[in-house]
Amino acid sequence: MSGSNQITIYHIYPHENRKKHHKHIQSEVDFSKESPRGAAKRELRKKKQKTESVAVEQSEDDDKAFFLHKPYLAFHSPPKVLYNGPDKKAKPVVLIHAGSFWREYKLQYGDSLAARNVIDPRGVVKWKHNGGTKEELKLDDRKLKGYKVRTRRFWGEQGKTYVRQVQTNRQNGTGDDPNVVVGGSGNEGQQIAKAEGVVYLRWERPFSLKTRQYKFTYADVEFRWKGTKSVRKSGLFGVFMRYTQLKLEAQLPATISGKEAGTSVCLGKYISSVSKQKHGRLELYGEAISNLRDHITRLAMKNGVNENQTEKGKSLRDTELYQLIIATAMCMIQSEKQKRAAAGKWIKDALEGGGDGGGE
Repeated sequence: MSGSNQITIYHIYPHENRKKHHKHIQSEVDFSKESPRGAAKRELRKKKQKTESVAVEQSEDDDKAFFLHKPYLAFHSPPKVLYNGPDKKAKPVVLIHAGSFWREYKLQYGDSLAARNVIDPRGVVKWKHNGGTKEELKLDDRKLKGYKVRTRRFWGEQGKTYVRQVQTNRQNGTGDDPNVVVGGSGNEGQQIAKAEGVVYLRWERPFSLKTRQYKFTYADVEFRWKGTKSVRKSGLFGVFMRYTQLKLEAQLPATISGKEAGTSVCLGKYISSVSKQKHGRLELYGEAISNLRDHITRLAMKNGVNENQTEKGKSLRDTELYQLIIATAMCMIQSEKQKRAAAGKWIKDALEGGGDGGGE
């Protein structure tokens, strides 16, 4: 990640590639008196032939990163977790529930997710914080869905040490069993966590010429990730860049803009990468986001919300608005990537089918 006071740039990598950077190793040898056939010159030519791949260890930029974790639990589909930091040790801030065919994403957010013992080492909500049956979860979308620790851990599931410790405790009759709820059946006997808020990101126009458009609403402000053609690049594939970028716009109501409803402001943009090692680059405009956050805070206080209930004292990246922008960007980025992959497969299958059908 890199940034300035005005623009913050996030480089989006798959987990296994996020710390790999290519750089040239600079030699400290003085070549001014060296023969063209000397050992130092030969070493320099070798270094020029190959760029070394250096795994960057912990750096100061890591503390400013976000990490999206996709937990795996056999026969279940737990939500992804967005962490405000470089790994699972950071503060969890958003749970992302994906719908089918990229149509809808449900985002649960709030400080309650970071409370002790809400999310376990597997990366899922503990059973003791389960909000109820499927019907009860639908009636109150702020309730969390919890997951039990099974007697058997399936291959590929995370939290191996945690699961084994739970199994050992059960065998020895020691410690607390995370599946046992205090107060009997159901979770009435204890305080269970709830999300402070819920936002729905929806693919707005799947069957139109504007397919790259996603909408969500926060604090009565409408936000849209939408296709844009503002970035152009030269080169063989430069013409296709217009189809791989999106921008985020906020549609300001009259109460915030001071003008007629419909005024919009651009908060950031995303440019995808053709590299398999990297998803793309996300640029966020800090001043525009900060101004919008301040307007939302002032409007909330004007409507009777206590100042202590607002996020006035938080840094920008720690606010709900900023974290929801990051979370919706991750949904949009993965949705676009998966749709392009699906479209490519359909085209390939169609061409192969056409070729097979051409013979006798």
